[in-house]
Amino acid sequence: MDRLPSGMKNLSLKGFGPFKVQLACRLDYNTSLLLATLWDYPRSFIGSLNTTNADVGLMMVDKMAERGEIVSDDISMLTDALRQCQLGGIASEVESIFKKNMSRTEQEKQEKQEPPCDRVNPSDQDTGAVEPAKATDSEDNQRPSIDKSKETTGRGITGAVKPSKATDSKDKQRPSIDKLKETAGKGTTEAVAPINLNRVTIEATDSKAKQQSIIDQLKKAADKGTPIGELILDTSFGTIDESGSITLHSGIILPLFSTLTVLNVWTEEGRVMTETELTGFLQYGSKSTQLNVLGFQSCDLPSLSSSTEVLKEIQKKGVEVLWVDTAHCLDTSSGSWEMDNIDMVREYCGVGIAIRKHWRKETQELQIKMLQFASENEIPVRMLKLNECYCSVTPDGTKITLQSGQTLPALPTVRIINIVTEDGRTIPADEFARLLEFANQSRLIEDLSFQGCELPPTLPASSISPEMESKNFKVSWLSAGHCFDLNLRTWKIADLETIRMSCGFGVLIYKQCSSQMHKLQTHFLTVASQNNVPIPFISLRESFRAVDDTTGSIILESGVMLPRLSSLDDLSINAESRELTEEEVNELVKYSSQCSKLCFYFCFLPWSVPTDRFPAHLRSGKFQVLWDPEDKEEYTLDLASGRWVNHATKMALTEKEYQDMLVRFRLEYK
Repeated sequence: MDRLPSGMKNLSLKGFGPFKVQLACRLDYNTSLLLATLWDYPRSFIGSLNTTNADVGLMMVDKMAERGEIVSDDISMLTDALRQCQLGGIASEVESIFKKNMSRTEQEKQEKQEPPCDRVNPSDQDTGAVEPAKATDSEDNQRPSIDKSKETTGRGITGAVKPSKATDSKDKQRPSIDKLKETAGKGTTEAVAPINLNRVTIEATDSKAKQQSIIDQLKKAADKGTPIGELILDTSFGTIDESGSITLHSGIILPLFSTLTVLNVWTEEGRVMTETELTGFLQYGSKSTQLNVLGFQSCDLPSLSSSTEVLKEIQKKGVEVLWVDTAHCLDTSSGSWEMDNIDMVREYCGVGIAIRKHWRKETQELQIKMLQFASENEIPVRMLKLNECYCSVTPDGTKITLQSGQTLPALPTVRIINIVTEDGRTIPADEFARLLEFANQSRLIEDLSFQGCELPPTLPASSISPEMESKNFKVSWLSAGHCFDLNLRTWKIADLETIRMSCGFGVLIYKQCSSQMHKLQTHFLTVASQNNVPIPFISLRESFRAVDDTTGSIILESGVMLPRLSSLDDLSINAESRELTEEEVNELVKYSSQCSKLCFYFCFLPWSVPTDRFPAHLRSGKFQVLWDPEDKEEYTLDLASGRWVNHATKMALTEKEYQDMLVRFRLEYK
């Protein structure tokens, strides 16, 4: 369990800083995921936790310290949470480490107040381990820190590139631009402590007051001529005009900071930037006297015409424009994107590459060229994610065709391949076998995983080559929580780590899926619940038929039973076009009695729901029942009166409003 670097083990560790170092060494991926889910961390943060990231413990420790879940004199929030996750052994170990470190600190204080004469000179004493420098004030290691001065790469991304989130469901991925505009500036934090000018992050989830406080501190520093290292706009960037005026989603205008060295723009996943927006950022860079690196991530960027005036200014100032997702930099003489140096490609590939459906064909081509370059130079690619862009695979399994028409050859050095298809797609047995062969072309393959699709129950023996059997790489069906046994050629329940990952996405159960897939999904969800694995949400996509009177289980349209799940947090019923009865609502509430939330979408419910039949603990607790019949307005059930209350206006739904809504609903679905 102890993963301290060998050199650090020889140091005298004392105080809260060294405690955090030792705590980080004890927070593995599974423990971190449980805590992040329990404490409702942002999805962007949860998505950044992955089993191959050596810094996952440091990420968690820094996030906990930032949120006040661990402080120098109290870690009870952490230990209580660990015990709530059935990790009492780790909780006791952490308490012991905390006491040892902090008791030594108290002893040191006393010794400094009354130093005995036989002690060595204080200046000769070992003062303990230095607390590792934090890369950021918040989600430090999710995305790269851009630092032009880094010697090993030449132009730089100094941290790990945040991998595309194979662990996000399609319901709860990073928010859309419209959603960010709606929620921006509505965080609960109203102020911010003095910031670390080396690396400053403005997050979309920060309150407007916090964002303004950060900006005010940056402006004061710039006015005094104090250097500012890196400014990160973490999904908080809203718009920019051609002159370079940046507006955040919260409506705050970002001023120009004359002493800023690096501007790093992390957009919501898959955002496509226009030429006007890219030109605007170049204008912003050209006006800054100290800026030397401008970086972008999670977005699609255009090329620019070589006649674009601002390119000359950027070239004159020596500002480097980096595009993390493709490991390319902007050639300021031509306006096109060129491959960055081999060290940068190695760093990007070391974390993962995502090819997205909605990105330009030219962007996908750049990414494919980078992947081929990596393979030709024996650079391992940790993960390749095909995000709803997969179309087909050749008969010999050596090439994949993307929906854009681009061809992706087999990659000899890829470790993990994650294929996310459009919802409800069925991959037949022969195609599944060819995709296995595509993965088998890699010498380093460890895992081939699928999301969003339905896979065949088995394969003929001839589909699995002896080489494939000898490699025995993992084949995961994440949507169903099962793994394919290459020797037995059938599906078996996944290990708990994969089950946790599958649950972390949230689980979508579709009506059109076969009873075989429904059985696999209900099986892995039952195993998850029995092992206290948190299930953030389940969404029944037109697959809800009824609640069984005898067992209280949900009956799916396929006839498969979904039993009650003690670790389920949120149940969503998407029963499009259905008008549910008062009895059905009551039965679903009983089913959800251990959840915190029950949601109804695109269906019609009674005007009022008598709540006296609800379990008593639901009426007095934090349980919520939400209803969004038209994808326009959300209503919350008042558990005292049984009436629906408009979530935005806080006004009860009147009978006339209800009748008008019913008429519209029946016209929509007649």
